[in-house]
Amino acid sequence: MSTQIAPAAPYALAAGEGKVMKWFGSTIWMKASAEDLGITEVLMREGEEPPMHSHQNEDEWLYLLEGEATFHVGGRSYPSKAGGFVSFPRGVAHTFTVESGAARILVINTPGGFERMFEHQPQSKEAAIAALEDFGMEVVGPNPGKGVRLN
Repeated sequence: MSTQIAPAAPYALAAGEGKVMKWFGSTIWMKASAEDLGITEVLMREGEEPPMHSHQNEDEWLYLLEGEATFHVGGRSYPSKAGGFVSFPRGVAHTFTVESGAARILVINTPGGFERMFEHQPQSKEAAIAALEDFGMEVVGPNPGKGVRLN
């Protein structure tokens, strides 16, 4: 099924369905993409997390489905287990670190559009940073864990 939401046109995706994209060796399933909403399911491996960055165009919410992670936002860190939730407001620097080898995260952004950044499927830190910047995000530092490093 399509992941592009059409007004008043319902659709459903089974577990594991959605457009499959890559971020290094991690897997992202695009669940929905529309002008006002983007949703992805992310299976992120430790060491492949994004650098510290901020969004100029959208707010982002992460719900930890499986695993353990630490959410870093606004100068604070929030350790979390499955069921944890965090808000990353636009303009506020943020990232996360996976603490359990891998973590599965539901990512929601408003408005939509940022979820298409993963179509770039970066395989190098330079490509990842370029993809982030192409979608209006500013990289402001390294990931505090082992994620995509700037140096």
